[in-house]
Amino acid sequence: MSELRTEEEQIELMKRWWADNGKSLIIGLVLAVAAVGGWKWWQADQQAKAEAASSAYEQLIDVMNKPEMTDEERATAKHLAVTLQEEHKGSLYADYAALFEAKLLVDGDQFDAAAAVLNKLNAETESAMIKEVAGVRQAQILWQQGSNQQALDLLKALKTDAYKGNAEELKGDILTEMGDKEAARTAYESAKAAFAASGVARPVIDMKLADLGA
Repeated sequence: MSELRTEEEQIELMKRWWADNGKSLIIGLVLAVAAVGGWKWWQADQQAKAEAASSAYEQLIDVMNKPEMTDEERATAKHLAVTLQEEHKGSLYADYAALFEAKLLVDGDQFDAAAAVLNKLNAETESAMIKEVAGVRQAQILWQQGSNQQALDLLKALKTDAYKGNAEELKGDILTEMGDKEAARTAYESAKAAFAASGVARPVIDMKLADLGA
């Protein structure tokens, strides 16, 4: 009889525990399942976005690598570049897409629009290398617009590492146009050393040095 009473008491205790804790237990289980499901959904969503960005970028590269683009191909490239920047902001795909958009604009003599794209990129990217490229291209645009001193000032203030050779060569080009042969020679020599250090052959610099004379 006492054993039966003990079992009844245990059952009663379980009922009370369930009454007090059952709802919170169910809620906890639901939340756990939702968290796992949410995490898997997020992973799948990120994977899908990455694949979409990669596919769009490959299409952009294919079009940009054409020796000559038709108007339709140019429009396609512009659309892909803008879409990558809008839908994958903060990624390297978006950064490189901005560089391609700027190139397309320069090719179309839209220098101010190209400069605006590069300024925005320079302000938003977290990549030091992208900042270097954007800075050198901004200077190139200024030079093409006839703003030699502004271009030179930008290059002098630019911190370069991977693209030091490009920056120094551009300095030489600008200084040559400004008539400062000695400073141009120094810039070309610096560019030549930077390219050599990175294992890049740039024989055109020797030609530019030769054009400066003895």
